[in-house]
Amino acid sequence: MTDPKRTTLILNQSGGTSRGMNSKQFAELVAKRLEATGEQCTVKLVSGVDLIGALQETAGDKTTGTIIAAGGDGTVSATAATCFRAGKTLGVLPLGTMNLFARSLRLPLDPIAAVEALTTATSRDLDIATANGRPFIHQYSVGLHSRLVKLRSGMNTSTRLRKLASTLAALGKVVLDPPRFDLELTIDSHTQRQTLSAISVSNNVLTELPAPYAERLDTGVLGISCSAALGTASVIRMTLDAARGKLEDNPNVDVRTEPRVTLKFPSPPKSLKAAIDGEIVALEREVELILHAGALRTLVPAPQPA
Repeated sequence: MTDPKRTTLILNQSGGTSRGMNSKQFAELVAKRLEATGEQCTVKLVSGVDLIGALQETAGDKTTGTIIAAGGDGTVSATAATCFRAGKTLGVLPLGTMNLFARSLRLPLDPIAAVEALTTATSRDLDIATANGRPFIHQYSVGLHSRLVKLRSGMNTSTRLRKLASTLAALGKVVLDPPRFDLELTIDSHTQRQTLSAISVSNNVLTELPAPYAERLDTGVLGISCSAALGTASVIRMTLDAARGKLEDNPNVDVRTEPRVTLKFPSPPKSLKAAIDGEIVALEREVELILHAGALRTLVPAPQPA
C-alpha cells in the first residue's frame, strides 16, 4: 500500500461472515498487519445502521487517504460511493456472502488471505458508474432482477447457502409472474421504445450465473442488457441459458456496451421498482446512467497464481 495518509478500516459487524467472527480481534489483526507495512490504521467497528454515518465522518477527515470496507457487497458499494465523491482510495476485505466486487479485484475470498493481499496491493484507477448521480459499482436493474431482489429481501440470507436458497425461491415466484413495462432507451440521441421484462445496466460487462461480476473494471463502458417481454417458459429458458453461460445467444436478450445511456419509463406499473447494487429504490421516470472511466482509485492485489 502506497498512500502516505492514514488508512481507516470500517468493519460492518451486521452481515455476511462477520456475524460469525470476533470482529474486534479481526480488526486488530488487520491494523497490525497494515501498520507493519508503515501504514497508520484507524479502526471503526459499526453496525449496518451506523455505516453511512461512519463513512460520512471518514470522508470529511482530511488525514484519511484510504478507506477499507470490511463487509459484504452493500458495505463495499457504500464505501466506494464515498471514496468516489471524496477522492479517497478504496480498499476491500470480503466478509459477505457473494463478494462480487472482491471477485472482480481478484482478491482472495478468505478474509485472512485477503488481509495479506492488501498489504502488497497497489492503487489503480478503476471505473464506477452513476444513476442520476448516485454511484454504483455493480448494476442498476429494473424488472426481473429488481423483483427478485425485492422478494429475497424478506427472506433469510444470512449465509451463502441460505442466500442461494432464498434466491431460488424468489426466482420461482418471478418466473410465474414476469414483470412487463415500456421503456424508451436513448443512446447518442437515438431513442428506441421497447416493451421489456428486464433492463440491467452494469459497471462494465458482467459474467453470467451463478456469480455475476465484472471480470474487468477498466473497459470504460456500461454493460446494457435488455430482455423482451417474456412469459414463464421464456424466463425459464433465459435462466437456463444464463446458467450455461449462453445468455447472449438467447433471442429475447439484447446486450450492448456504451459509456452512457438514458432510460425513460413512460407509464410504469406502481409495483415496479429499481435495484442499485442490491438495494431496492423507488423507480424514477427518467434515469441517466454514466460510466466514469478511471474515477475510482482502488487497492488491487498483485496477480495470484491460477
